[in-house]
Amino acid sequence: MAEARYLFVRLSALGDVLFALEGLALLKAARPEARVDWLVEDRAAALLEGHPWIDRLLVYPRRAFDRRLRRPWTWPSLPALALRHLRALRARRYDAVLDFQGNLKSAVHLRLARTGRRLGFGPPIAREGSWRVLDEALRWEGPLPHRARQARRLVETLCPPPHPSPPEGPLLFVREEAREAARAFLDGLPGEGPLVVLAPGTSAFAAFKRWPSERFALLADICAREGWRAVVSTGPGEEALHREIAARSRTQLPHWDGARLGLPATLALLERAAAVVAADSGPLHMAQALGRPVVALFGPKDPARYGPWRGRAIVLRHPVPCAPCGLRACPAPLCVRGIPPEAVRDALREWLFGEAAAHAS
Repeated sequence: MAEARYLFVRLSALGDVLFALEGLALLKAARPEARVDWLVEDRAAALLEGHPWIDRLLVYPRRAFDRRLRRPWTWPSLPALALRHLRALRARRYDAVLDFQGNLKSAVHLRLARTGRRLGFGPPIAREGSWRVLDEALRWEGPLPHRARQARRLVETLCPPPHPSPPEGPLLFVREEAREAARAFLDGLPGEGPLVVLAPGTSAFAAFKRWPSERFALLADICAREGWRAVVSTGPGEEALHREIAARSRTQLPHWDGARLGLPATLALLERAAAVVAADSGPLHMAQALGRPVVALFGPKDPARYGPWRGRAIVLRHPVPCAPCGLRACPAPLCVRGIPPEAVRDALREWLFGEAAAHAS
């Protein structure tokens, strides 16, 4: 009997790709012999490259399309770029294609893929009419659960009950060469205390979810007094955040430049952390997927749907009557700005004087 082959479609963003990995873990637990391809955008592809559960990684070249669309003189090359992507997408026939994205862009890919069975979400999870291309649309009664639970539920439609429990180990796998880069960086740090990674950034359009730089600076000073090694980790376009924090801190703050060192090496850094402090952002979810303890600084978003979902985590939020909310911007997000550094310190003490201290390097 031929092995079943599936295509997972989760194009972006980093956190949502990680949530969808819960569905992949469940499928591999239920059907270890299944072959899974994954379609992802170029900006998140480094998360999945070389993943042992993924047979073939298909990369949607969004940045290449965007560059050409902004430069009219390159438009003649667009058909060739689209044709290469289409050929890669249609190179294999799938027993089923699963849409974890639920928007127009993913629906187009589902329609073009070679399969007789298209599964995904109906409204209100799905948007832009994407469910109209599905053969089976999963609908939810009542409040929507965490997105990781949504991913598992979609995969459960492929597997007859009883459904196995997803594995408890890491969802991400770190390359050895990336570990070497992180090891070289950490070996140059002074001190012997537990490593605390401070990740102050968020996506640019969600900057209102950030904890203020001055609070991170105060937290860095607290880490120094407690004997913890604090590192500020930033991604592309976030270099100014490190400068702001360093300017306000009394502590010499090592900087992990993720834009220069790359996503795989950043995963290796997070893997070595005793704890990670981050807002609702990619680094928070990456640390979770690696099994590291986190202190999550939440504000507008509902942590029951978007927050830490596995392993040990503490969610902090300043109580305000308007949170959680669905706003895309807020002039005064007190829900996250009001979290005091001392609350983060107490949360870190809970991790660093417990089991997490054994992981310090």
